[in-house]
Amino acid sequence: MSGDPKKPYEVGYGKPPVATRFQKGQSGNPSGKPKKVPRLLDPGKVLEAIDNEEISVTDNGKRKRMTKVEIQFRQLFVKAIRGDMKAARLIVKMATEYFVPEARGVPEYEFIGTTEAAQRFGRDWQDRIDELNAELGYPR
Repeated sequence: MSGDPKKPYEVGYGKPPVATRFQKGQSGNPSGKPKKVPRLLDPGKVLEAIDNEEISVTDNGKRKRMTKVEIQFRQLFVKAIRGDMKAARLIVKMATEYFVPEARGVPEYEFIGTTEAAQRFGRDWQDRIDELNAELGYPR
């Protein structure tokens, strides 16, 4: 029965009609199960989430809730106070970067010498200073 094309094909259980069968080389499930898309990992967000977690600590005999980043800063200050120069330098660097600009405010006038002006603006520092003063509306 299987090799002779003149004999009629018997259709039944497990024997679908030839016209409705899957074509050779074509899958029965063309779209298939989608592949798993890997989640993008953002280290900054993970670190921020960990640092912002609150935990209970005992401070001067009392239980307090603090974030992990606050505890890290407190420990850094304790190290600096006890003489750890690396920790002290780090605190000074952070303080100058984050606190000093706010404390200084915006000066109305800034007085610099000719050497500083030459370093900042180059050889034609006098022309550059005159341009800046004209832009800001300062008298010459």
